[in-house]
Amino acid sequence: MGKAALQWTDAMLAQLGQEKDAVLAERWGTSAKTVNLKRNALGIPAAGHFQWTPAALALLGQQPDAAVAQQLGISKASVVAKRTELVIAPASGATAATAAYDWAPEAVALLGTASDAKVAAQLGISRLTVYHARVQRGIAASQGSRKPADAS
Repeated sequence: MGKAALQWTDAMLAQLGQEKDAVLAERWGTSAKTVNLKRNALGIPAAGHFQWTPAALALLGQQPDAAVAQQLGISKASVVAKRTELVIAPASGATAATAAYDWAPEAVALLGTASDAKVAAQLGISRLTVYHARVQRGIAASQGSRKPADAS
């Protein structure tokens, strides 16, 4: 003989999606799966799930992902995932430019000639972009900006 089916009250239904399924399940003496199935059957999003409104979607690709994430109170990864899912290009500006920087021969020639930060400033891109380009091409870091080891 199995366990009796949970009798859903209006008060219980009103709490779905307001707290985590596991918390509600423990309170009601059932499994989180039972709560999850009922919530999903009623089309109620999980607690803490971000609802993409038309206004939130309109921000994608218009501002850097980190700025959108901060504005919406969600992770940058969530913003990137949604933007990617909808095939929206990243915002133009520093982040987008560095992601697809066109390494002209003149720019490649600068790699390793000075610190990555100095080359980045000269090219108007991030230090990390310069670092990755230099390492990918097997170019050693500039030794000029490092202090010599203490001989004592």
